[in-house]
Amino acid sequence: MMQNDTFRTPVLVEEFDKKIDYSSNIFSIGSCFSENIGNKLSDYRFQITTNPYGTLYNPISIFDNLSTSIKGKIIDDHKIVEVENVFRHFDFHSDISAHSLEELKSKINSTHNTVKKILDTTQFLFITLGTSFVFERSSDNEIVANCHKVPAKEFRQRLLTIDEIQQSFQKLYALLPKSTTIIFTVSPIRHFRNGLVDNSLSKSLLRYACHLFEEEHNNVHYFPSYEIMMDDLRDYRYYAEDMVHPSKLAIKYIWEQFKNSLIEENCYPLMRDWEKIIQGVNHRPFNPKTEAHQKFLRKLKTKALQIKKFKTEDIISIIDEQIIKQ
Repeated sequence: MMQNDTFRTPVLVEEFDKKIDYSSNIFSIGSCFSENIGNKLSDYRFQITTNPYGTLYNPISIFDNLSTSIKGKIIDDHKIVEVENVFRHFDFHSDISAHSLEELKSKINSTHNTVKKILDTTQFLFITLGTSFVFERSSDNEIVANCHKVPAKEFRQRLLTIDEIQQSFQKLYALLPKSTTIIFTVSPIRHFRNGLVDNSLSKSLLRYACHLFEEEHNNVHYFPSYEIMMDDLRDYRYYAEDMVHPSKLAIKYIWEQFKNSLIEENCYPLMRDWEKIIQGVNHRPFNPKTEAHQKFLRKLKTKALQIKKFKTEDIISIIDEQIIKQ
């Protein structure tokens, strides 16, 4: 029997043929983990749109929202609900809200129109699936993305079938440009609502769906964030205090795996330079008026001005605010 001296079971993450660079248009959608990776890409100034509909967990809500945007369909008023004088839509996260019906409709239609334009030029579409369990309204059997604190008696919960997930994705796939690289991942965040046994059932269904998508389409791939969390980082020190979400250390580790497999190496020097600039901007000296610190700020500004791959005006403005005018 082979001995494992590392006391770990690392997950092998294969390099992707197509990789991200600073010219890539990226779209990330899905559960909380899509925001973790999306925020990392945004921090390094890649061109990315993350969760314009708010956080979505189940595959049907994710696929249907994207399909609705591409088709340019008008939103359904019957999916709008008013709770405590706030209007929300059952297809969107509760973050998307308004104090009037017309304001919400305008906001949602604007979101769909924006997403349609973005998807026309998106080169990398990242989809993070969170759960196979869905809530559907008892009145019309329609799946909702969020219950918006509507009384529980108005919904029933059930597990999606693999056929439902496949059919919904195929409808979306037919609408997307064939040049789009689609990368699925299963969220490493466990869903405790139904217990750990049902969580395993839910995640396995999602993983099987991703496998089928990848088998059927050459431009569909899978990134193993769930496997990295469950099998490589198999220790509660890699979880946040709620014992459900990945800790900052875990997210950093998964991000490194993501970067190594999906981002072009020629981006690394610029990413490192930008990271140093941000660290410099966030540094808080004991006395910001010293000549040494002022010289440091001027050098920092020069480095930021030298970057041409992406906009740096906001950071330069922050640096200028700290530089004492002569």
